[in-house]
Amino acid sequence: MINQSNTLAFYNSHAHSFVEQTIDVNMRLLYRPFIANLPVRLKSKQNIMDLGCGSGRDSMYFASLGFNVTSVDSSAALLDLAKAAAQKSMDYQDTIEWHCATFQDIIQKDWQRQFTAIWACASLLHVAYDALPELIDGLLHILTDDGVFYGSFKYGDDEYVKDSRFFCDMNEERWEAIKQKTNHEFKDSIWLTDDQRVDRNEKWFNIMIKQ
Repeated sequence: MINQSNTLAFYNSHAHSFVEQTIDVNMRLLYRPFIANLPVRLKSKQNIMDLGCGSGRDSMYFASLGFNVTSVDSSAALLDLAKAAAQKSMDYQDTIEWHCATFQDIIQKDWQRQFTAIWACASLLHVAYDALPELIDGLLHILTDDGVFYGSFKYGDDEYVKDSRFFCDMNEERWEAIKQKTNHEFKDSIWLTDDQRVDRNEKWFNIMIKQ
């Protein structure tokens, strides 16, 4: 039995150190393909969900470009720090909405077809592999018909607990199996990248879905 509460407790207890480790990581190599695949609309008409926003790094970047951003994290401690960082460094923090919610909370909200994009960078990796098809179906349901989904996982084929956190790795075969179990038809692309943190030597499995 997977105890997701341990993962949440870790982030609530280590929120400050997690923010310090991630807030300044350069994500431009991932931002570019994500933004390039957004629907053709005015930025003010784009609604991006930052799912598992963590430090708020990516939310602030998207907001700085003029997009409307909904930032979601299940860790209240992380969310408070992200909001504080946005208020300190931005003149446009009003373009970000903050929600403390779990993945299940999100797909149960009345958000059908509300988002042009979902950015799930290193967040769904805390979900059990068997639960991912249903969750991805639910997330795709809140995208507009021309919406885009981005997600990333550590590259591998295992599930494990490390430092009290549950992790689900992803590779080509595991992703193909998930696709077969979803109820949505979509086009997707996958690619590998190196961890952008200077002290890490890991590969990441990236997924881009276009409805």
